[in-house]
Amino acid sequence: MAEQSGIQVVVRLRPMSQRELKGNTLPVVTASTDKKEVTVIKGTGARTLRNTYAFDNVFTSFSTQKEVFDSTLAPVISDVLGGYESTVFAYGQTGTGKTHTMEGDINSSENRGVIPRAAFDVFRRLADDSYIESKVTASFLEIYNEELGDLLCDVDFNDLTALQQKQKQLRLVEDPGTATKKGRGIYVMNLTEEPVECPEDVLKLMARASERRAVGETKMNKHSSRSHCVFTLRVESKRVLSDGNMMETVGKLHMVDLAGSECAKSAGGADVDPARERERKNINQSLLTLGRVITLLKAGGKAKGERIPYRDSKLTRLLQESLGGRCKTCVIATVSPSIMSVDESLSTLQYAQAAVGIKNMVQANSMVKVNVDGVQRPSTANPASNGACAQDWAELEIKMKYLEAQAEEAAAALARKHTEVQGLTERVELAEAKIVSEGKRADEAERALEAEKIAAAKAAAEAEAKRLELVAKLEDAGREIAKRDTLLAARRETERKLTSEARALLAALDAAVAQGADMHAKLTAVAREEAAKRAKAAAFGKSAESAVDSLDAKVAA
Repeated sequence: MAEQSGIQVVVRLRPMSQRELKGNTLPVVTASTDKKEVTVIKGTGARTLRNTYAFDNVFTSFSTQKEVFDSTLAPVISDVLGGYESTVFAYGQTGTGKTHTMEGDINSSENRGVIPRAAFDVFRRLADDSYIESKVTASFLEIYNEELGDLLCDVDFNDLTALQQKQKQLRLVEDPGTATKKGRGIYVMNLTEEPVECPEDVLKLMARASERRAVGETKMNKHSSRSHCVFTLRVESKRVLSDGNMMETVGKLHMVDLAGSECAKSAGGADVDPARERERKNINQSLLTLGRVITLLKAGGKAKGERIPYRDSKLTRLLQESLGGRCKTCVIATVSPSIMSVDESLSTLQYAQAAVGIKNMVQANSMVKVNVDGVQRPSTANPASNGACAQDWAELEIKMKYLEAQAEEAAAALARKHTEVQGLTERVELAEAKIVSEGKRADEAERALEAEKIAAAKAAAEAEAKRLELVAKLEDAGREIAKRDTLLAARRETERKLTSEARALLAALDAAVAQGADMHAKLTAVAREEAAKRAKAAAFGKSAESAVDSLDAKVAA
């Protein structure tokens, strides 16, 4: 049984780029997270027009990647694990942050986009003990110039012949199903589905695919995505319910990173490369078709029996289940605050506003298996045994098909009811456990409070005893300090006297030394005089002796 669900539409306003800041570009788009509104100002003076748009959620340059994921994809993960098919796609002009929002920096836990965060969240939830079996596969599809490409195939992308052969094998087909079997819907035949065991495997696949994706430099963006990419996680799980039954679910999560729209004037006019111009035309053509589909669905064209142009492009054909189909859908519209992109921003916001009113008839792919006695009962509907005629048998077959279809619908409804009942049961059990836990905590708190009171009284007594002990020690210390001060004063007085006496002795010693020096000088002078006298006496003696000798000689003669 299908249920109606509206498309969730959110808008993310990127910050001004460095080039825009350097060029002093005027920001004309503002957003309010609290009011969930985006305002665009176009024109100046008397021709100024102010347009305000309201959405389910609005993110600004201050919003983190985690906040975007928590508000857009985190609730969707529960639906996927419940058996629903869900789609999230980013739409907007080139250079407004679509790839940053969807993929981000896969090597940074803070700057990862919604795709790697979704992978981490899926495996975190599957790690719960209630899941007894699970299988997750991933695929990465590229639509480039209206041609399908498999970004995860094992073909060498430098081998153009093998790559073209692989692309020719990819076909966009529809499996509507039968009265007794639910079809796969619209899917790509021969698209590679890689099994993944952990979030790191998903990151490796994303890194491999990003190297193969068509990216080019344009006037608006140096690293512009030139193709639409669809990353799909298929989650099969078996979960044991609280009543002992087992629920089997198959859910899909499609995450679409659309190529950015770009007008001819912004792209560079006549000077643009022909191959790049062909890319731009194909991208804009598919996005215009997407806009027409959204506009017609908003106007109720599907209910009126009007033709919805899903088949006019491969993108809208692939997103058919997401737009008015059976998927739960979230649209992330990205816009630039720059006045240079005001027309593209208005167009993006108008498309996003149109998508707000679109309703999808979502349907879960889940089944609850109930085994009462384990006995398989044979069917009694046998035309040979009851002798019914051919017409009765044909009618019986039609009734059987109807009953089988009803049984499938009943099983699906039972699955949803079981999910709801289990959720309520888990909430009641959690509430009861919380009450018991709070009661235990209150008792423990009361006992802890009494113990703390006793401990506090004991600590107070010990503190008073310590205080008295410290007072006594302080008094003893005061007396010891007084003694020490007295001794220090006496010591200082003794040192002063000794210093004075030492200085007097030093002065006397200096005077004695000075006197000794004078005496030595005098003695030295006396010694010199004595020596001179002796020398003179010796000279006189020699002179006298010579005179006597001379006299003796004369006398003798």
